[in-house]
Amino acid sequence: MHTAVYFIAGALLLVTGMILLLRKLQKNAIDELSVSYPEHTRILTSPMANLFGLESAGMKQVRGNGILLLTSSQLYFRMLLPKKEVLIPLRNIVSVETPKSYLGKTKGMKLLKVNFRNDTGASDSAAWLVDHLEEWVETLRQSTGSN
Repeated sequence: MHTAVYFIAGALLLVTGMILLLRKLQKNAIDELSVSYPEHTRILTSPMANLFGLESAGMKQVRGNGILLLTSSQLYFRMLLPKKEVLIPLRNIVSVETPKSYLGKTKGMKLLKVNFRNDTGASDSAAWLVDHLEEWVETLRQSTGSN
């Protein structure tokens, strides 16, 4: 009985520690991004978007939380752990979709999937779980002239 209590207490401490760490990482990332992307340059911001991966990187990627920004010229994502960046110029975006899964991963909710041409001109895509999905879809479609 005591072992179960200790296990539960330890698990709660671990979860609390992870939440505090993510909040600190998120605050630090927002502070860093505020220099490169001041508030007035951002069209949309999702401070806790969940990246499901890049098609070009394959199915074995780990999902990750981070900050997704839309500016007048690019879609930018900064993953918190590990620190990773995805930058997609708006001119490279071909289309926007809302599938319920991506690269074999799902959370049972629609995702923001962006199909684009990478730096070499090859087709690629990325998908995120974001709040206010319809606003993201509509704004991206208007910003890129895509469907």
